[in-house]
Amino acid sequence: MKEVGNNMKRSMAKQQAAMARFQAKQKEYLIAKEQITANIDEARQIWRATLKQLPNLPFD
Repeated sequence: MKEVGNNMKRSMAKQQAAMARFQAKQKEYLIAKEQITANIDEARQIWRATLKQLPNLPFD
């Protein structure tokens, strides 16, 4: 019986460690996604500002 208890404790410890790694990766992913989205929005604004500064083109 003692071995079964130790095995369950080890299993639970592994599961908790795996969950902690998963949550850390998920948090990193969300932060990276937010940063990429912000960069895209900034690039879009710069592009629009640049287009406004160009002279009127016949293809507008």
